[in-house]
Amino acid sequence: MAASATLHLLERPQLHGHRIQYSDALHLLIIDETVIPCTPTEYSLLQALLQHAGEGVPINRLLGRPAKQAVEWHTRRNLTQHISRLRARLWPFDLDILCLTGYGYLLLARSHEQATGM
Repeated sequence: MAASATLHLLERPQLHGHRIQYSDALHLLIIDETVIPCTPTEYSLLQALLQHAGEGVPINRLLGRPAKQAVEWHTRRNLTQHISRLRARLWPFDLDILCLTGYGYLLLARSHEQATGM
């Protein structure tokens, strides 16, 4: 790891005790000592969701756009694909990203019952 890259610890009680570290310089996310590979776009989306874990994040905020700016259908489709890939990477840690139709996305920890299907 480069000497200038710093790992930061994310403190979010909504994520049920997971140890989450990240490096903006490397676009690197580590959950419970497991490296989660991300593209720069996915890393940016995930950072916004992590910083607001347990809260809905508007689509335009995820995209770094003004609140009232229209989002084209192909941009929404690309966002959906990125979120789908992130969900698959977070699922083993009992974390999920929910779509809030017409608003945005929500990162949360699944309960034990949801995680085990019981």
